[in-house]
Amino acid sequence: MLTSILLRLVGWLGGGVFDTLIGRVADHLRQKASDDLVRFQTGVQADTQIALAQLNAQIEARKLQAQIMEADRGWWVTSFIRPLIVYPCVLHFSAIVLDSTFMFGWGIAKLPPPYDGYEQAIILSFFIARPFEKVARVFAAGRT
Repeated sequence: MLTSILLRLVGWLGGGVFDTLIGRVADHLRQKASDDLVRFQTGVQADTQIALAQLNAQIEARKLQAQIMEADRGWWVTSFIRPLIVYPCVLHFSAIVLDSTFMFGWGIAKLPPPYDGYEQAIILSFFIARPFEKVARVFAAGRT
């Protein structure tokens, strides 16, 4: 209420000069708000384009990963060879470790040489070397 009284008093004293001055200030503030809105909209559009580009890149990376996994598995018959070789070795090794650690009395014998070394190589190749091979394939697919 006090503000409106002051504005009327200033308007009465200043006349048209005050109206012109207030009009110019209002126009300046409107223009500044409009410029800020344009900058904000431009920023939102740029952020949207960046987000879309990132999503498209992730989709392409997932497609490449699916292709690598499909190529890695190969034919359905050959895809079972690794599990059929590795799982018995892991099961045997685990049984030996559990029996010797907790003294269950299972009496599981170690494999005789050279088969014990084969078992160790199979387990190491599957659980240690295999992840590095997959990582190398992903990086190799990303470079092409």
